[in-house]
Amino acid sequence: MKDEVIVAVKSARMDRFVNFTITSDLFAPEGNFSFEADPRYDVSVGDLCSIFVNRKIVLAGIVDTVKRSLSKQGPSLSFEGRSVASILTDSCVTKFSTLPTKIDALAERLVRPLPFIGKKDFVYNGAKKESVSRKFVEISPGDTVFEVIKRAANSQGYLFWASPDGKFVFDKPLVRGKADYKIHALEDGSEMDYIEGSVERTINGVHSEVKVVGESQDGDDIKYVMATAKNGDMPFAKPLVVNWNENDGPAKRTAELQVAVEKASSTRLEYTLKGFSQNGKVWQINKFVDVRDDYNGVEDAYLVKSVTFTLDRQSGMRTKLELQPGGSL
Repeated sequence: MKDEVIVAVKSARMDRFVNFTITSDLFAPEGNFSFEADPRYDVSVGDLCSIFVNRKIVLAGIVDTVKRSLSKQGPSLSFEGRSVASILTDSCVTKFSTLPTKIDALAERLVRPLPFIGKKDFVYNGAKKESVSRKFVEISPGDTVFEVIKRAANSQGYLFWASPDGKFVFDKPLVRGKADYKIHALEDGSEMDYIEGSVERTINGVHSEVKVVGESQDGDDIKYVMATAKNGDMPFAKPLVVNWNENDGPAKRTAELQVAVEKASSTRLEYTLKGFSQNGKVWQINKFVDVRDDYNGVEDAYLVKSVTFTLDRQSGMRTKLELQPGGSL
């Protein structure tokens, strides 16, 4: 079955496009989209829209820009915008009073003045009552709402991201999980799931072990604290020492989280595939893919970091994926 894209704006359901690009990214939650469409559609800046692929929502957005033009070829319409999360990334904190240190109270305080977003748009998944050290909610002029909430969430080991339907989610970063998709390219030629693929590995910013050191107050006594986590994938010794205090949470967890983040950033896979779905499942961020790529030398489960859907006259419908190991904040 051919994949179908629909954009719902106002009372219209758009499905006639010359070309488009739709991007969702786990770590850049504002996303983006651009369409060249039938000029008879009614769309204006500031409109809320929902983008569906095969009747599954992939982005809840706001139209930023609309362009209408006329030439010898006839009238044309193009429009572009970003996810509703762009409200958080574009809006600076304007009140510099003391902020709550509970994650749910912090989020609700900061989004209260913003349009389109309310309490019901947040999903906490265990983070709701987490206490954050005061230093992580100190505000400087120019800090955006998203930066402040993300900093607080990350300090407690939570990822803060925007789901396709426009919800703002606090959750532990996925390290492992059941694969929802597969990308196989076997040397014997029996399977070849992608049009183009690449694997990039780096040890820049990666360490063989992370030591977390600091002091903890226990009544009248001060205790020296040290915890270590090792990265067995690093080919030679390159240690990192991180300063710690008890407001950061358990020292061992801090060390392990740093190693997980470094591992996730050390490998990046990019694949271009036909269509927008696989076996009836639309490609989405924060899902695992079973990758066996004999040509590029990888075989493991990788997390979908970024999904870009494109349509043009030359290539038709394509999906570009960026994958990485799980565990990153």
